[in-house]
Amino acid sequence: MNSRSVFAGFVLIPLALLAEALVLQHVKGQIPCPLCVLQRAGFVLVALIALAAAVHKPGRRGAAAYCAALALVSLTGLGVALRHVWVLYHPKFGCGIDALEQIVNDLPTAKLLPWLFHAGGECSAPHEPVLGLQVPEWSVIWFSLLLLAAIFFAARFLSAARAGAAA
Repeated sequence: MNSRSVFAGFVLIPLALLAEALVLQHVKGQIPCPLCVLQRAGFVLVALIALAAAVHKPGRRGAAAYCAALALVSLTGLGVALRHVWVLYHPKFGCGIDALEQIVNDLPTAKLLPWLFHAGGECSAPHEPVLGLQVPEWSVIWFSLLLLAAIFFAARFLSAARAGAAA
């Protein structure tokens, strides 16, 4: 498996998840909360880093560096998603919608792409589950899988670079 196809997978998965989020928002009326918007930003960053890597087509060490960046963004997204799940199960400790919503909606991304990054929902409000899980629970799963895949491919690219240098 070459690096370009690995990074293409890292582009397609977050884009598919963002497409589903937009369907939930614009078709089913599930307004995203500030934590949802931050998770969307994490998926967009994963896709953008992977797209840059696929276009750049780096060597093995460069591919490992891109994978490290993907792991860092995935870990950050995982942290936001875990916080969101905690808020769902402890609704009296909401996400501070007044302050966090204002901060998120003042970001340039919310002004440039409001259909994707504008927050208006309550973080502790449960929505209709998707295949038995809430959206933040799915985010935990997907950010975890992206993190593990990024670590796996970083190690694989590094070991290939070492093997190539030794040969």
